[in-house]
Amino acid sequence: SLASSRKERLKHKRNCVRISPKLWYLPPECGTVAKIVGYERRCIPLDAASMVLKVKVRLKYSQNHIVCLFRRSRGLTGLKNLGNTCYMNSIIQCLNNTAILVTYFCNGQYLEHVNRSHSTRGAIAEELAAVVRALWSGQYRFIATRDLRNEVGKHQRAFRGCEQQDSHEFLTILMDWLHLDLQFTINMPPHKDSLPPSEKAWHEYTKSKESLILRLFYGQIKSTVKCTVCGKQSVTYESFSNLSLELPANANRCTLSDCLKLYLNGETIPGWNCPNCKEKRDAVKKLDISRLPPVLVIHFKRFYVDPKEYMCNAYRKKQTYIDFPLEDLDMRQFSLHCPSNHSYNLYAVSNHYGSMEGGHYTAYCKSSVYGKWYKYDDHVVTEISSSEVKSSAAYILFYTSCGSTRLS
Repeated sequence: SLASSRKERLKHKRNCVRISPKLWYLPPECGTVAKIVGYERRCIPLDAASMVLKVKVRLKYSQNHIVCLFRRSRGLTGLKNLGNTCYMNSIIQCLNNTAILVTYFCNGQYLEHVNRSHSTRGAIAEELAAVVRALWSGQYRFIATRDLRNEVGKHQRAFRGCEQQDSHEFLTILMDWLHLDLQFTINMPPHKDSLPPSEKAWHEYTKSKESLILRLFYGQIKSTVKCTVCGKQSVTYESFSNLSLELPANANRCTLSDCLKLYLNGETIPGWNCPNCKEKRDAVKKLDISRLPPVLVIHFKRFYVDPKEYMCNAYRKKQTYIDFPLEDLDMRQFSLHCPSNHSYNLYAVSNHYGSMEGGHYTAYCKSSVYGKWYKYDDHVVTEISSSEVKSSAAYILFYTSCGSTRLS
């Protein structure tokens, strides 16, 4: 009937959203400007509105008029604190300023890789993608991430309540979840046994399974243990999604280079079972970075157990000021090889203020759209100068390689 037909049309209209150029969220890759040269204006179901948007895009390698092409609030949306969730908000904002990861989520390419058989069955990846798309919509001053938080709590008990948690622990677990959620199969190289040891170890680790997370964030460390008596060496390879660095003891100030040298230059291992001497010997362990990732994440071990209160598990925090470069971090001296992507620029920092029991997390991020630094303090986002980025609160650094990294 006519009334029934009209009712169906109204129901369809309520459940649809109209697509226009204003809803085009895809950020440009570094060094490019994207122009919309055409778009399709139509009604689509609301639940698919964030996934289906057909636009024709032309990329030009130029920095001209970049502000004119995008709404000024894109990527500058805050996150509501849902009860001591500042640790989560800080990490989300750092990832939300990882340009290639944002592109991957905003253009829907991640949907081709969602894995329903492992880890969180794709739930964490889908919830994070929804958050990233909302943050880049330019429609909100801040948003709440209840669905993501609830999903995180389902898979990790420590993140369920309203207690303060560690942002580094959250980041490490989140990276593992996303890698497993977004895995895809690749062909193993022929004659794998003839590969160099580091490459062979890498393929044994991935087991023909890769993800954008693996390609962006994961690197490899070569560990060499050498007997001080006979000189026998034992070499192993381990993957990492971030480097966790000790701070120099009893130092009020240090540099990132100091921390990297302390981490890589080795330590003495007493009572090592030497396979050549057939008995326990002292050995020296040395680390080398055998594979640098396009996105290098560095964590500082600021928290430690006070030896005077060891039985009480009383954690203390090192307030050491660490001087780190904002641009041109040269990793050649710390790398086993001389890769093309040895130079890095800082684009995000997760900060921690206060103590472990009652602290607060924020993020400093450099916008890939505006080229300026911003402070993300839960729901409040403010512009800051580059001179404010370095502080004794710096906890996790996010560096991106100056070499070109492409979404593939």
